[in-house]
Amino acid sequence: MKTAVLRGFARRGLCCAGFAALVEQAGSLVVGQAVVGLMPKERRLFDSVVDDGFSLAQVVARQLDESDMEPMDCSTYVWREEFRDALVEEDWDFERFQEEYLADFVAVCKDAREEHRVERLPDEELKTLALARRRSQTGLDDEGASHWDRD
Repeated sequence: MKTAVLRGFARRGLCCAGFAALVEQAGSLVVGQAVVGLMPKERRLFDSVVDDGFSLAQVVARQLDESDMEPMDCSTYVWREEFRDALVEEDWDFERFQEEYLADFVAVCKDAREEHRVERLPDEELKTLALARRRSQTGLDDEGASHWDRD
């Protein structure tokens, strides 16, 4: 990750949501982290946890870690204009996100990662995992006999 600044945008909070929204706003700038070096499969996984209120946009940020603030072409998620009424006037509150929303967001990310992993499994391996899960949840084997009644 690289620290970067993006001019012409502002970061805003959203009502009833913990994540930040990036919106175009002349004269503003946002300092944040640019994630670099993602593989296509990692990018798809990342995209899968992004709210539908965002659209992907191409922007030019500047790296703060570089003495000449080298420009960097990148993609970012911008809050859609049609959902602008969900924005609050205040900047997004990172501490509030950590306290109130981070645990749920981590759970969503774990679920997305597991779904991504399972989608790539061969059918036979997926069937084996599904049967093992059924056994552990019900206490029954494939023939309907209870694991609990065995000596």
